[in-house]
Amino acid sequence: MRKWVFLVLLLLLMPLLLCSWALVPGALGEGLVSAPVAFDATPIVAAGIVLIGTALGAVLLWLTYKYLIPLLKVPIIGTLAKWAVDFAEKELGSGNGEAKFDMAAAYVVKALASLHVQVDPEQIRAAIVSAWTALNLEQIAVGVKAP
Repeated sequence: MRKWVFLVLLLLLMPLLLCSWALVPGALGEGLVSAPVAFDATPIVAAGIVLIGTALGAVLLWLTYKYLIPLLKVPIIGTLAKWAVDFAEKELGSGNGEAKFDMAAAYVVKALASLHVQVDPEQIRAAIVSAWTALNLEQIAVGVKAP
């Protein structure tokens, strides 16, 4: 957590540091000459705009992880369960119900772990049963399996 706080602070302060460097006399190698000094606020305004944009981006990212990712878990699990059931059906064939279920469950758990999505095992089980039922109904409709 401390690493993220440091990174966010660094990203927020970087534009201010760069803009303040331009305000130092002679920082760009121009030397110190006696000329009329005019204050230009453009770098400060630009840094403020970048700061506001960075803060809005951080808030939008937080909102995405807080509210959008949980909403997307259901379709992700459903798709993975369908793929896993199809894969297990093709690999093990018919008549190996428990082995196919274990193979499909292992596939879904591994895929969700690679996506860093944490899901309740009951939801995984329900998604696999739902995909299995859809596959059975599809096979019955085609005539591959008897009702």
